Amino acid sequence: MKIRHKTGLTLLALTLAVVPLTLTACTADGGSGAAAGPSASNTLQQVLKRGTLRVAVLPDFPPSSVKQPDGKIVGYEPDIAAALAKSLGVKPQLVPVDGTARLSAMQSKRADVNISSYTATNERAQKVAFTIPYKAQGAGVLFRKNNPITSLKDLDGKTVAVARGSTNDTIITNSFPKAKPVRFDNIADALQALKSGKTDVAMEESTTVKDITAKNPDLATLNIPPIDPDLISMGVLPDQQIWLNYLNNFIRNLIASGQDAQLYQKWFHEDLPAIITNQP
Repeated sequence: MKIRHKTGLTLLALTLAVVPLTLTACTADGGSGAAAGPSASNTLQQVLKRGTLRVAVLPDFPPSSVKQPDGKIVGYEPDIAAALAKSLGVKPQLVPVDGTARLSAMQSKRADVNISSYTATNERAQKVAFTIPYKAQGAGVLFRKNNPITSLKDLDGKTVAVARGSTNDTIITNSFPKAKPVRFDNIADALQALKSGKTDVAMEESTTVKDITAKNPDLATLNIPPIDPDLISMGVLPDQQIWLNYLNNFIRNLIASGQDAQLYQKWFHEDLPAIITNQP
């Protein structure tokens, strides 16, 4: 009996000794430990250590962001990116993407954050972590003056250029089922299709539509409120809670300080939407 009792204690001691070793191994090799997996990669610390903030932006979405002939990308969102980099004490590096490459740019580690007029839809939020919004926008309609429309009803039967996978793609598909969406890989191609007569109309963000009509005398827009206004947020990978917390804090301070409103007025020549300034 004594021998069996001693053997039992020995087995128990060995078992207890193995358990922490097993747990340690799981954590170290990226298994089930709390510090393992993608969450162990703290983007905030990586940015600080690297000294560079890589920001995905749209190169063809004035005045939010647009690539100039000299290659420099300027606009409201590049200015926000610069302010974010300054808050971190690092240098900004703008990474041009189109609407379909926002997520892959982060997954491939080309970008740390999207400041790319990213609409925080429920569908996207299944794969992307969104911050609180820093602006709000809705859609507008562009047409050629020699082929005018007078109301949204006139979209019935018309070919409408949109950027593939964009919010405008969703709007024209769901809200205007009698229209004929023509999808392009990026905003610039969609607008060029309208200008060249390949489509009757183009649908794009309302402030971009205003900017384009001001620069293109052959184009016009419907004088209507923005269609289906929505909230625009920064986007990061879903496992980056520490990074997301910092970005949310930055945006709150950007709004509270009045800097967001100043940048919005600078580029859009109108007040920052009240839904942003009145956030709790």
